Amino acid sequence: MSRYDRYEVFAEAVSEEEAPGYAEVVKHPMDFGKMKDKVEHGAYGEGSAAAGALFRDFLLVFDNCFLYNPEGSDVAEEAARVLTLLPEAFASACAAAIEKMN
Repeated sequence: MSRYDRYEVFAEAVSEEEAPGYAEVVKHPMDFGKMKDKVEHGAYGEGSAAAGALFRDFLLVFDNCFLYNPEGSDVAEEAARVLTLLPEAFASACAAAIEKMN
């Protein structure tokens, strides 16, 4: 999904400097960098449970974005664009992972 994030809006944690008050609004921050670390350290586990947890974190990234950013803002518009690509990209990644296991 990070390759679809053309402006790297979701690549790393949101800082207070970038988004004042973000930590007060968003109680469970998530970003693609944190997700990559979780994958690399096996934090998602294995199998379908891992796929479900990973998918939930993708949704959390976008839920947080929509929670903090006003509708129609550039960031919310980018989130909406990237989010539309999630089902297809996620299905492709899952298929590739299954292929590697076989």
